Amino acid sequence: MKLKYIHFLSKSNIKGNKNRSTITLLICLLVISVTVISCFALTTVESVNLYEKDYRSRAYFLTGAAKALTDEALITIENLDHVELLADTAGIDETDCYDINDIEDEEIMKQIAEKGSRIYVGRLYEGEKRKIIKGKELKEIADFTCLIPHIFYPYDDADDENIDYLDGRDFIGKTITLTGYNNELYMSYDTATDISVQHEIELDSPTFTFKIVGTYYCSYEGFGAENQIFVSNETFIQMTEMAMKESNIDLDSETDIVAKWWRTPSLHRYFVIVDDNENIAEVIKVVRKNMGYDLVTIPENLPDETMALLSVIFKTVGTFLTLSILLISVILLVQSSVTSVRERKGFIGLMKAIGYKNHQIFLSLIYEQLYMTLRAFLIGGAVSTLVIFLANLKFEHGTFRQMQYIISWNTFALFLVIAFLIVLLVPLVTQLLLLNKLVKIQPREAMSTR
Repeated sequence: MKLKYIHFLSKSNIKGNKNRSTITLLICLLVISVTVISCFALTTVESVNLYEKDYRSRAYFLTGAAKALTDEALITIENLDHVELLADTAGIDETDCYDINDIEDEEIMKQIAEKGSRIYVGRLYEGEKRKIIKGKELKEIADFTCLIPHIFYPYDDADDENIDYLDGRDFIGKTITLTGYNNELYMSYDTATDISVQHEIELDSPTFTFKIVGTYYCSYEGFGAENQIFVSNETFIQMTEMAMKESNIDLDSETDIVAKWWRTPSLHRYFVIVDDNENIAEVIKVVRKNMGYDLVTIPENLPDETMALLSVIFKTVGTFLTLSILLISVILLVQSSVTSVRERKGFIGLMKAIGYKNHQIFLSLIYEQLYMTLRAFLIGGAVSTLVIFLANLKFEHGTFRQMQYIISWNTFALFLVIAFLIVLLVPLVTQLLLLNKLVKIQPREAMSTR
């Protein structure tokens, strides 16, 4: 039988198929649920997972306020089970704002002249990483190099809506020169005589020049920002010492309180970084009850409540809804295929009576199923694509917080392929399983079926 005859026969069968509207609706719902719901669920859950993997989501402050720290205590805490790292946080304040003095981009410098600049410098502790989009990690490079975000916005602009972000990848290999805002930097320190009160000193800011060697993935849940660059811990320490020297602090002085604090690790504040938040209770029990030291959560590092709630919803309700629609759709598609053969006994018997062979009839039924499947898949796929496009359009030009909900088109394409395979294979496999029943239908069925 020629393909055009199979095509004609299949389209005629579709018109007589009572379940065609139901099948089309089911496939559309299946495609939309598998793509849209799954994409949003995966993006939200990945964002929370990214947060949970970050050092600072597992970091707790350790100070000597409750009891003076000793070198022995620091070694003991560092070697506790589930303690991944004991990080010395001494240094200039990471919340300090910096001005851009120079960057190898004339257009940016023109914009800075109009809007001003706003940059923050964060440090990466030992083993702490950012997800690199392009370029190299800091550990591969010498000191005074930096990473910038893949969405870069270095301007002092209060409007957080409809921002035209710069592509951080375009700045790899260039240098950026910064000074503290109003040429000032700040640093907190403790003294051996009054460790329960943290003191602050204002430092004169030197000029810092960094070479941009990589671009990191910038996410609201990943402890980064569109205007935050990262340097290595070693570079950050050197920056602090430069600022103290700029302020005429003799780092070797035996009388200067700040210098003595800087040289005395037991007076510093630390991050106790736990391998997993589930193990923090055990670490706190040892540090507080057994050793007598205070260990507190860092408030600004608590999870975003909205994102955490969405993650729970998508992990439970979203997964349940997707699986429910998927299961129901598969069951109904199978039932529809079985019913299609059962209701057409007379038609199939008539085709055999006039000379059609089993494989020709089978091909026409397969072609009919493929035609309905592809048509419904295209409708569902078009709706899903439109939804994702409009959502991404909103989030891409929204606030930095909203950008965490942007759906990767690669992820969408993957789920679209999965949806296509489901709606294609389920009916085909069902038809193959019914092939034996199809062969047994005799021409007399055409006479006995009303």
